[in-house]
Amino acid sequence: SRQEGRSGHGTTANPKIIPIVIGKHSHITFTMTENNGTSLAVPHRPMILSILLFLLASSHSVDAFVAPLSSSSKASLGLRRTGNEFGLLHLSTVQKDVEMSSDDEAVLFGEGGGVSTRKPSTRKSSNPSPASTQRRSTSPEDTGPLNPLDHSNTNPLINKLRSMRNNLENCPGIWSQLAKDCPNRRALLDEHLCDTKVEYTFKQMNEIVHKSARVFHDLGVTKGVNVAILGENSAQWLIADHGIQLAGGASAVRGADAPGDELRYIYEHSDSKNIVVLQGPRLLKKLAADAEANSLDGLGLSNEHGPVKTVLLMHHEKKSDDDIAAMSSDLGVTIRVLSNEIDKAAPLEGDKLPTLTRDDLSTIVYTSGTTGRPKGVMLTHGNLIHQINHRLSPTVLYEESEPVPGDVMLSLLPVWHITERTFELWILTRGCSVVYSSIRSFKNDLAKHQPQWMVLVPRVLEKVATGVQDKFNSGSAVAKALVALFTKTGTARDVHNKISKGLVVDDKQPSTLKKLRSKLIVTALAPINAVGNKLVWSKVQNGFGGRQKAIISGGSALAGALESFYELCGIKILVGYGLTECSPLIAYRRGDENLITAGCVGKATPETEVRVVDPEIPADDLSERKSLKDGTAGVVIGRGPQVMKGYYKNPEATAKAIDQYGWFDTGDLGRINPATGDLILTGRCKDTIVLSNGENIEPSPIEDAILSESNAIEQVMLVGQDGRRLVSIAVLNPTELVNAGFINAKEGKRLQGANDIVNNPKCTVEECETASALLNEAAEKLRNNAELKKALMADMKKATRPFRAWEQVGDVYITLEPFAMANGLLTQSYKVKRDFVMKRYENEMED
Repeated sequence: SRQEGRSGHGTTANPKIIPIVIGKHSHITFTMTENNGTSLAVPHRPMILSILLFLLASSHSVDAFVAPLSSSSKASLGLRRTGNEFGLLHLSTVQKDVEMSSDDEAVLFGEGGGVSTRKPSTRKSSNPSPASTQRRSTSPEDTGPLNPLDHSNTNPLINKLRSMRNNLENCPGIWSQLAKDCPNRRALLDEHLCDTKVEYTFKQMNEIVHKSARVFHDLGVTKGVNVAILGENSAQWLIADHGIQLAGGASAVRGADAPGDELRYIYEHSDSKNIVVLQGPRLLKKLAADAEANSLDGLGLSNEHGPVKTVLLMHHEKKSDDDIAAMSSDLGVTIRVLSNEIDKAAPLEGDKLPTLTRDDLSTIVYTSGTTGRPKGVMLTHGNLIHQINHRLSPTVLYEESEPVPGDVMLSLLPVWHITERTFELWILTRGCSVVYSSIRSFKNDLAKHQPQWMVLVPRVLEKVATGVQDKFNSGSAVAKALVALFTKTGTARDVHNKISKGLVVDDKQPSTLKKLRSKLIVTALAPINAVGNKLVWSKVQNGFGGRQKAIISGGSALAGALESFYELCGIKILVGYGLTECSPLIAYRRGDENLITAGCVGKATPETEVRVVDPEIPADDLSERKSLKDGTAGVVIGRGPQVMKGYYKNPEATAKAIDQYGWFDTGDLGRINPATGDLILTGRCKDTIVLSNGENIEPSPIEDAILSESNAIEQVMLVGQDGRRLVSIAVLNPTELVNAGFINAKEGKRLQGANDIVNNPKCTVEECETASALLNEAAEKLRNNAELKKALMADMKKATRPFRAWEQVGDVYITLEPFAMANGLLTQSYKVKRDFVMKRYENEMED
């Protein structure tokens, strides 16, 4: 172990070693050194005593023993202290030869298998960057000397699929390799969302995707052509998407429930070349009716290539082929059903298949923009492939922590959301199957398919937890008392278990004594917690199917209380952090270091750099943005192979988001935990609101609509980050309250005077505080006026009628104190300081 000495010069330690015999010819060594390079002297003892001493050693723990690769290899777990007391686990593999023996190949890949001779990738990210920083994460799936934890000694298919992922050049390229490696394993099952039940093996999917590619190829889709897909989650969506890409095109995607004008904009902006893929006849009718209302011809879909000529429907939706033919005649456009066309097509093969590389465009994902128009995020094949080449728990044996062939993922979220889309790729490239579900069938599908893997938004997890807790509360007095007891002891177990492993920290590690004390508490509570798990918590696990390995939470932040509940139930929740522009992950909480604390999103994904920088200091031609000291809050920026190519046809927005050094500005505030290196999110710079269901909301257009509709509302700000609904903070105009009869004229005059004082930038601090106190006292009374609240909600309902369901305002918080410069809630350019307003009212909003 080579450490930096106190003088700053490198020193080489001569550590003591505890040998633990694992096999006949191989062993693992544990190496411990002090920060100054001196060794931790641990005498050689029999194995049991050695393990005990090791476990009790300060800041160290062992969660897995590694089986040997072969008789010619030796693995070592080198543990070192990196702070006052904190130790990180570093894994390395030592082998006598870089080339594997034939015996090794047989064990790892089976007869006739072998590691690809392709060299480790030297491919750069979409945004060239200089050398990495201390927050860079290297890929655990890189080729080269093999990490024993990344491989299976019992299942050669796992190792073949790992090799495939390392060599993958484009997303639809997965099917040909999967058809060879696991041809008869189930790939997709869709019992609810297609016209009829759909079930395909990997071999069948390879043929179907190549036929889908032929359909699009014959319609003119080649390399460089974009095709809009406007639809929801189903097996047919994936088949259409990969067919377009295999033909050389890129899919431009959005959900079917978006407003008609937004869908028209996406078709126009994406330059979809005379073709559109639609959910089914219902969306077709919606677009036609919307076009007619706006005096547009046909479906109203047009761009520089002219009006749309061919519509491919993913589903019949109980309409016959004759019904669809009649629609085609009425609208003057060719309408076909994709599955019908695939049935008639021959696979696209040979020289008809274009050469696709990681640098080629894979998809354009439309997401909310600050102007109210969605922005098209350009993601390459390389962006998406990066997301499938990382592990959840790199320091745990593969079969114990990762998806293995035959595992099941239950797919519930919209597939055009990039989180769901990349996770499906991640699952499929491990030989697992995707089972499509819906909100209506979700509960039954959990019991029927018993999935090991799911991606869920916090809102779904919240609804399940609320249902469980309601059931507990409806039980007998004895049952409720037992649940309360098991909750208390189980929570204590979880807290002390993490303390003992150094996973519960503020900004420093718990002491050795505190860790040992926590280990003893966990041991003492074990019997009663075993009973609690048997009687109570196992029932919750069974509600999710009983086989779950992990649930991935994405889309928005997950409340700490909700995480603690699922941890109590024995259900592992892993949180990822990212944005559509980052495909989406730039950081995630690893299963073997699942630090559950407010705002923690883990460490950087493989080959990714994350920095926290001063938001006021941009990059310049001479230097990049510098990292702030660990623990200091700033704006989070990221760089890596997953960062988008840019915004489609929007170079100005691209330049604003990605600097000249390739760093993407997330717009989120955060800090680095000094003890663990985990990223802790603390807020948002951007105005975009993300609800607990994962939907992004741009507040400005909605706020403008409310101000236009309501005379009583002088200013308004929407809040709701990670919540179930939008809430408006409404500043009311005293004069208009008099006009509406809610206060008398005398009171109105007094309050209007106070309002004018606060709005005067030149008022003194004392004047502002006195006027604000008067306004807040009056607002407290108005908040209890049910008729006033009802009238305000009616105004907002009318104002937001054109907006989508999740963009409706669910509640209003009444205030009379204006957002002004004098009270620090308005900038010099008269922009509302959203973070300051939120802090001002956060306690009242919680109440």
